[in-house]
Amino acid sequence: MNARAPSPGRGPLRALLDEWVLEKRVPAGCGFLRALGTALLIVLVSQAVTGMFLALAYVPSPDHAYDAIRAIDDDYAGGRLLRGMHHWGASAVMLLAFFHMARVFLTGAYKRPRQLLWLVGVAIFGVLGGFGFSGYLLPWDMKAFWATDVGLNIVSTVPLVGGWLADLLRGGPEIGAPTLARMFALHVLFLPALLVPLAGLHLFLVHKLGITPPGARVGEPEVKSDPFYPDHVVKELVVAAVALAVVLVLAWKLGPPLEAPANRDAQGYTPRPEWYFLGLFQLLKYFEGPAIVVGTALIPGALTLLLVLAPWLDRSPERAPSRRKVAVAIGVLLFAGLGALTIAGAMDKGSHLPPPPRVRVGDGSYVPPPSPPIEPPPKEGGTKTDGASGAAPATNGGKPISAGEALMRKYECLRCHTLRGEGDELGSGAPAFEKAAKGHDRAWLEALLLEPKKFHKDTEMPSAKENDMGDEDRKALAGWLLEVLNEK
Repeated sequence: MNARAPSPGRGPLRALLDEWVLEKRVPAGCGFLRALGTALLIVLVSQAVTGMFLALAYVPSPDHAYDAIRAIDDDYAGGRLLRGMHHWGASAVMLLAFFHMARVFLTGAYKRPRQLLWLVGVAIFGVLGGFGFSGYLLPWDMKAFWATDVGLNIVSTVPLVGGWLADLLRGGPEIGAPTLARMFALHVLFLPALLVPLAGLHLFLVHKLGITPPGARVGEPEVKSDPFYPDHVVKELVVAAVALAVVLVLAWKLGPPLEAPANRDAQGYTPRPEWYFLGLFQLLKYFEGPAIVVGTALIPGALTLLLVLAPWLDRSPERAPSRRKVAVAIGVLLFAGLGALTIAGAMDKGSHLPPPPRVRVGDGSYVPPPSPPIEPPPKEGGTKTDGASGAAPATNGGKPISAGEALMRKYECLRCHTLRGEGDELGSGAPAFEKAAKGHDRAWLEALLLEPKKFHKDTEMPSAKENDMGDEDRKALAGWLLEVLNEK
């Protein structure tokens, strides 16, 4: 579309508005499906705005990330709604991007002269997937930690560069503080720096090349007969408003998900990724051992290459779906296969550990930080010591017992509980230690020991303060309870 020279009295801004909106025309028959791209752009702007506000309260450190997320949800006015919009907005972005690309493919809108426009769109879709993956770890809860671990293990299987790329993203041999810092930097710096110019180029190409006329063959004159404003603008705003309304309702009604704090020592936790990665996750189940590279690299790589080369593989001048039966059938089969894998993955439920109650502890935080090792290694040439008191290990009938068990006996826990059939001297019927920790993590147990009445209002169990139990002993005792649960 050629820009008209500005008439006398019109400034450059009005001329630009005329060219891009007021005097722009589109082909006849452009329905609501051709407004998906604009809806995607508006939801992306919403993601940027909510993300900027969330970044004001977020701390990208394993010691504080989870507490920061809990504070956003519980302590800031509108924080839970804001984080909910960002969470559900990510799903809206992936859905809109997928349906937009599917519409472009099925209508043949990637063909000449729009090959570059298609390539830029494929690149944008890849960047959006990067946003989903890099933002995954930031809450630093169980799901975030273990799903990211699985994702990085998948990356490591890619031939030649996989191991190097996984180590680069992790910042070391395992997930830790460098991983969280790098994912945060990717999410708020590197990926936006890629997305903004790509989105700008995409918009520029759409403006210059125009919307593809429905059903027009390649090489035919593209007639633009309908006004862009207000007719098509209204359709774009309606689709965008519906998308934002759905995001807002989900954020208001469901809120953002959050599990217990990340714990690398968790036993039996089965992570599940977000729905937009479930298809790939499910695909991995069909390949084992050396063949896993088929599911992690070969099939995804082949599909990506197919998307990139689509304008050159489909040389037919036809764009109408009814005259492109082979290409449309291939596309439908691929979409159906991805949908089937996603549904199969969604039916296989993973683990879920709810967040512990927010109980303020001695250092001013709400959720106790990870506990230190229960039994530190003995000093060279010395005697192994009790991890809580620094004394030589206690014994039971001449047999050494662990630091945690020593604490259990120190605080007379066997007066109400039992351990391996021994205890409950008062006949209280309190649960055995072998069952007390079941289904909970260390942070929950530490909070329980701190103030048991917050969890069971009728309990007669004394609090840590009433027992003169310090933070170090409380953390060590909670860690020992988990060890008891995991005994074979």
